[in-house]
Amino acid sequence: MNRQLLGDLDLGTLEPLVAGGAIVGSLLWLAAAAFAYALRTPPKPPIGLLKLVLGPESPAVANFLVNGFDVTDEAAAATLLDLAARNLIDVEQRGPDVFFARVRPSNDFELTAYERRVLAVVERRSKKDAVPVKALTTGTELASKEWRQAFRAEVVADAQARGLSHEALDSRAFGVLALTFGIPASCIWAAWGILPALVAVTVAAALLGWLYTRHPQRETPDGLDAASRWLGVRAALATNPVFDTHSPLTVELWDRLLAYGAALGVARGASGPLPLRAEADTVEWRNDGGRWREITISYPKLWPPGWGAEPGSAFAVGLVAAGFGGYLLYRSGVAQLESGPSGWLVLLVAGAAVVVGVAVVIVAAADWATAVEVTGPILRLREFGGDDKPRYYVAVDDGMSTAIKAFRVSKDQFEEFREGDVVTVRTTERLGRVRWIVPALTAV
Repeated sequence: MNRQLLGDLDLGTLEPLVAGGAIVGSLLWLAAAAFAYALRTPPKPPIGLLKLVLGPESPAVANFLVNGFDVTDEAAAATLLDLAARNLIDVEQRGPDVFFARVRPSNDFELTAYERRVLAVVERRSKKDAVPVKALTTGTELASKEWRQAFRAEVVADAQARGLSHEALDSRAFGVLALTFGIPASCIWAAWGILPALVAVTVAAALLGWLYTRHPQRETPDGLDAASRWLGVRAALATNPVFDTHSPLTVELWDRLLAYGAALGVARGASGPLPLRAEADTVEWRNDGGRWREITISYPKLWPPGWGAEPGSAFAVGLVAAGFGGYLLYRSGVAQLESGPSGWLVLLVAGAAVVVGVAVVIVAAADWATAVEVTGPILRLREFGGDDKPRYYVAVDDGMSTAIKAFRVSKDQFEEFREGDVVTVRTTERLGRVRWIVPALTAV
């Protein structure tokens, strides 16, 4: 079969030589990849003097230096705290563990790109009002991932501009590794066929991809010294037994030291309440004229029964379920009681079918000719269930509820709108069956 794939190429006496070349070439290439990995791994800097002396680097850059020349999630929260310490943002407390943030009207400070990125999150949500810090999210999962990648790239660019790091291995070196694997891959093809060669190429590509994501930055001598200095600051802060418990509100007391503590991982009490991460599917915050509402969103599938179904279909299904459960109880109820735990389970299921079925019948019958309209912004557009049985949901804010059920819609309706669009939805009153959904300005 291998010969057929190669066009009946007969290597003859060269076959052992080609096979040996494939093995040796692959091993040499793996050695080169291992060397590239070792070259990309920055050394662990020593811990410097335990002094609370802040350097010229921002908290985000300090976070980068002490975490193996990589930016962690604490960097964004630490940047927000630093903006508060520099009087660009006010932090307020309005209850136990309830914190609000507000952008100050004037901010003529020189800010880095990543600091402006964090400030923009607060500005977008707060406008002129204070915003709950729990509402400071960075968008959907995809949007949040892009936000964090951009934030990280901006922090790395700042560190490079300060002469603290450089690319560990540039794209040219990766290109050389990719091209040189063509030699052992060709030998594998010649010796054993195209399928083993394709497998080898796939494995090599995966290994290169993994290498590319590992330690893209290396230290410079100045970067290693700065990392050592910041590790000393972290060790000094860690000697304070209560520093890790301080809330964001204490930024006025600790000033920028609290932001650096958050960046260095020793002020979790301050960084923990500041999410700056992807928005949750089930929680949204709305500002109603200065009054914030925390809205819980659910996406009904099994409960309540019949949600989103046509009343006629729900009536039929409920009738069948109640009839089946009632028939089972009537025909074998006594026998099931006498058969032990397994029989009791059967009775429990049958009884539940009767109760749920009757409830669905009553709700569906009452819902037959009802209609209600909800007008408001779309808070969430979500798809669940995978490719085989997708379920599409639209969550619309009615302007007053703190808990809402998302409506089931068709794929066409789902793809017609975007989050934030103001729409009017006409549904049945109890089952939430969507009759139509249109932009609010053209609602009929």
